Amino acid sequence: MSWTNFLLALIGGILCWVVWIVLADATRTDPVVISTGSEQGIYFQVGKEIGDSYMNRHQAIRCEVIPSEGSHQNVARLQDGTADVAIVQNDAVADERVRSLAILYTEVLHLVCRKDADVECLNDLTGHSTSLGSRSGGTYSLVEELLRFSRVEIPAEHQRNLGFSQSAEALRSGDLDAAFFLVGLGSEIIEDLIASPEFELVPIQIRAVGSEGTFVSERAFIDGFRTHYPHAKVAEIPLMSYEGSPTGPMPSVGIGAVLACRADWDEELANDLVQTIFAHRAVLGRKISLLSGLDEQSSQTQLQFPLHRGAEAYFRRNEPGFLAENAESIGVLITVALLLASGLHGIKKWIDQRRKNRVDVYYGRVQQILDSIGHQRVSDFGAALLDLEEIESTTCQELIEERLDADHSFVILQNMISRCRAEIERAETATGRT
Repeated sequence: MSWTNFLLALIGGILCWVVWIVLADATRTDPVVISTGSEQGIYFQVGKEIGDSYMNRHQAIRCEVIPSEGSHQNVARLQDGTADVAIVQNDAVADERVRSLAILYTEVLHLVCRKDADVECLNDLTGHSTSLGSRSGGTYSLVEELLRFSRVEIPAEHQRNLGFSQSAEALRSGDLDAAFFLVGLGSEIIEDLIASPEFELVPIQIRAVGSEGTFVSERAFIDGFRTHYPHAKVAEIPLMSYEGSPTGPMPSVGIGAVLACRADWDEELANDLVQTIFAHRAVLGRKISLLSGLDEQSSQTQLQFPLHRGAEAYFRRNEPGFLAENAESIGVLITVALLLASGLHGIKKWIDQRRKNRVDVYYGRVQQILDSIGHQRVSDFGAALLDLEEIESTTCQELIEERLDADHSFVILQNMISRCRAEIERAETATGRT
């Protein structure tokens, strides 16, 4: 194949590939299903904004944002294939069918209590009706472990398992004294509750053993809890986050909110989605303040589920390739290979020279026979032919044994032997006539 034909074939192949990609995008019909949370919750808002950005960036893609009961249901939907993408907590339990795309933000545990309940810390919850969160959501899992670690026992008759909206309503109606909410900072549910003078935020802390007025250092408490629950983060509710509350930074614990997907989800789609999020993070941050802290480095660290291949390709896009990363080692290997090749070439030359010297010996013997023909007596021609046959037989055997090469030198030798035989026969005939 000529270079012109090769280039034409290459260009044709590239054009076919481009057309295939365009047609594949244009004919995409299945929507990307994003499982979120309650329609009033932050998961739903975040999922909708991400889905809208994805569709704006890729006109051929359709996103369907569906509500859910929370992180646990979202995991279940990823595992059974009814959702492609979902927002889950980084401490969720899932199998190998779930992969991470990026950590979006940190959810912070809020404890909202009625002021007349006189709750100052976790220890005071004993004897008060308390919602630990819906069992299908992520709040319950964290709170259960936190209370167990803190050795705070809330009797079963005082425990309630309500979702965010139900917990808020129960607080307002007086059916609850306290409720836990694992939500992003600035949650509207928390904002609405704290706007009422009946409610207050309570720090996530415990009293020191044997002391009524001293609390365990929040850092020591959370660090201790993290040894028990490694995906927890040290967190706080900043000053004046909600209607003038809290009046100072309030200690708490946090869990990363992860954008996850099915392990078998299309690699290109996953890569495009992560790329869209970080390309549009400024816009997303203006719409939802929680997303203003999106950061590539922190978005891929300490993940409960391994990164999806598409997300990993995006985060590793600027890393040096294999050649650049191993340039030094490759250079050493090339040097060694060149030295080895040079050595092998030298050995080959030596072997070739030895074979050439052997051929030269036979050249000399045949030439001696040719030089002596004119001086031979009639009785000597038979001996000369025998010598010639011996040379021919020996060289053929050495060729079989690869002691000689079937190269141009060998061909010359065979021609010399044929010419010598012809000269002997002519000389023998001429002598006979004489």
